[in-house]
Amino acid sequence: MNRAAYFIGILVFLTSTSILAAGSGGGGGSLSVPDNSRGYSPEQQSDRAFRAGVRHRDKALKHEAKAAKAKNEKAAAKSLARAQKAYKKAIDKQGEALKLNPENYKAANELGYALRKTGDFRKAIGAYNFALKINPNYHQATEYRAEAYLALGLYEQTRQSYMILFRNNRDLADQLMASFDTWAESRAEEFSETEQAFWSWVQERKRIAKMATELSLLPGTEGAQHHWPSI
Repeated sequence: MNRAAYFIGILVFLTSTSILAAGSGGGGGSLSVPDNSRGYSPEQQSDRAFRAGVRHRDKALKHEAKAAKAKNEKAAAKSLARAQKAYKKAIDKQGEALKLNPENYKAANELGYALRKTGDFRKAIGAYNFALKINPNYHQATEYRAEAYLALGLYEQTRQSYMILFRNNRDLADQLMASFDTWAESRAEEFSETEQAFWSWVQERKRIAKMATELSLLPGTEGAQHHWPSI
């Protein structure tokens, strides 16, 4: 990861959380520690904030599911607005978790997820970069980051992310491939030349993934190491 991406990650968790704001008693920009955190180590406090953020994320997902089943646009909009509020609370909590423990890569990953769901894709990428700076093998962040790349039309970075997952975590690679299909289905207009080139690559990767799966099911191939094309 380049230095610019690293510092974007630092900036994300320093600026995306309300804990940097002054406490209710005034004062400029000081960090206030919640009263109920007394007796806990910074790592424990970070974990508590992380878990609180996950709960807000889960609430947001429930609101989104409710919106998808809504009988009219007004009801759907109401549920989506509630989802966005929950995601913003998740951003605050995961930012707090990172402030308390900058090594909490899971909090950085969840921060990126909430930022992405609120449409702040570039800051989301910074958060995912920060998570992967701490733990390069945390491939959930690689998959989430690829979805942010895709939303921004950064197709080369999206391809590279898929290849990392294909080599290291086939389940997440398949999850990302499903996101490619959703992306294509959601396109309201024809592909541009660049988008068409990306989509052609996706189709080729599907063919290779299918071939790899079929070969892995052949007798005597259990546990065998294969080197698949990296195109």
